Amino acid sequence: MPTHIKRRALRACDGTALLVVLIVLLAIAAWSSSFVWLMNQQLTRAGARYRSAAALAVAEAGVHRALSILEGVAPDAPLPGRTWRTEEYAETIRLGSFDGQFTLALVDDSDGAIVVTSAGEVGGVARRLRARVYLASPAQLAALYGGSIVRLEGPPAAVFILPYGGVDYPWVHIASGVGLWLAGADVAMNNPAVPFQAGRGPVDSPLEAQAAAAPPDLEPIRVWLGRGAGVRLDRYSMQLTVDQLRAMGVNIDQIARASNRLPPVPEVDRAFYQSRAAGNTANADTNEAAGKYSGDDDLVRKRDSLYSQREFDLLLNYLNRPNGLEALQGVIYVAGGAILGEGRRLQIGDGALVTEGAIRLAKSSSLEVTHSAATRTLPGLITLDNGDLLVSHGATLRVHGLVYASQEFEAARDAHVIIAGSVLAKSSGFSFSNAGAIVIRYDPAVLGTPGLRVPVDAPVIAWVARWEELP
Repeated sequence: MPTHIKRRALRACDGTALLVVLIVLLAIAAWSSSFVWLMNQQLTRAGARYRSAAALAVAEAGVHRALSILEGVAPDAPLPGRTWRTEEYAETIRLGSFDGQFTLALVDDSDGAIVVTSAGEVGGVARRLRARVYLASPAQLAALYGGSIVRLEGPPAAVFILPYGGVDYPWVHIASGVGLWLAGADVAMNNPAVPFQAGRGPVDSPLEAQAAAAPPDLEPIRVWLGRGAGVRLDRYSMQLTVDQLRAMGVNIDQIARASNRLPPVPEVDRAFYQSRAAGNTANADTNEAAGKYSGDDDLVRKRDSLYSQREFDLLLNYLNRPNGLEALQGVIYVAGGAILGEGRRLQIGDGALVTEGAIRLAKSSSLEVTHSAATRTLPGLITLDNGDLLVSHGATLRVHGLVYASQEFEAARDAHVIIAGSVLAKSSGFSFSNAGAIVIRYDPAVLGTPGLRVPVDAPVIAWVARWEELP
């Protein structure tokens, strides 16, 4: 009897053990299946992420290919690259174990920009990038560019040129098509012994603006000259070498000479700025108030910022009335010159002053054109029709953006000029003459200044103003 009971017990134990083993095997099988499924999912997702990253890299390669074409020659025709436009141009490139393809579309925008769209595709995954590109003149790589002669006076005049906005590629301090003339051996160019304040730039926070009052060490000046041009102490002296200038105490790094003349400055598309001013209604209330102040009904009804010479003079009279504090906004276009009388002032925010004539600041007057980050690429001042730019004794000029003088830019004794941008002066005589204090913080955003047109036979630099991924 006990033997039978023992056998039954053993058979029951064997059944239970078999059941447990089966359950464990089922659990292992289920876990293994889940693990294999999870690994497959991870591999699939990793592959998708890899293909997505690769597609983005291919799209970036397409943008860089477009930039190289714009600066060079069109790939499918013997044409200058700057004129090349396409709706669908494709190239295939090898990327690791994949073949990728980018497709380019290049179209013109109204302000002179070229909109480049690049679609990259790898393994069925596509990503798209859009870049807003401007074709700038190499002249815009100079903080101070004179088409002819750049003349610098001795003390108390001083010139300070330094970078602004994280410049991380080559640029030059002073470029001159005919020559750099120094009034004497004591001319101060980036002289660290002379104190100065750089002023606030378009993307500086208040703390950064305070730091600008004590800028970093001044770099030695880099000079870029046209063929046959040189650095002289006066018109008839011999050209000076870098070593001779250093022995005189001039803070200079190098003198680079072009094999031919320097690249020309770009031309201004006046219709573009007229259109911007005609669409600028931000000063309508100021126009109305100025019209009532002067008794001019046409100015009362004026909504835009496209002014005749007379209208702008009336506007300046109103802005300089006792206790007047108003500032103009946006792009201002004057069909004539702009003259600020002695002690007068003009402030323009987030815009530019474009004139069909000279801009002249009389004694102790003040002109200020400032930008924010959103308007950083706008020019500050432009004079057309052979208009010069004169900053008289004791006057102050503060500008963000490009300062473009179609004739001479002259800063008289005791004048103060502070620019966060660059200066282009075209005059065939003296392009730039400085007897005051000038500070230029070269801002690379000037390469994206809208409304400029580089001459067809001149070299260009393709500059990306904005870069974004499209859905």
